[in-house]
Amino acid sequence: MKDTYILIFENRKTQETFDIEVPKQITANELIVALNQGFWLGMDTNDITNCFLRAKNPIMLIKGDMLLEQCNLHDGSVIWYGGDER
Repeated sequence: MKDTYILIFENRKTQETFDIEVPKQITANELIVALNQGFWLGMDTNDITNCFLRAKNPIMLIKGDMLLEQCNLHDGSVIWYGGDER
């Protein structure tokens, strides 16, 4: 079994979409910090408790120390930063 996910990341502030490959065994917070640095999202990760991403299929907030594997994500799941559900 593969130990990564291929996810669709949407930056809804810039209207950009990217396919990203991420390990299943990282935490939501680690993903947030990495995406914030890699895509210059502008999140204040000094207070990580206020940082989150959203997902659909499954619908959820991605935050905290939960491993991505525990989020029930799958290849093709959409995660996004900024904006509301469309």
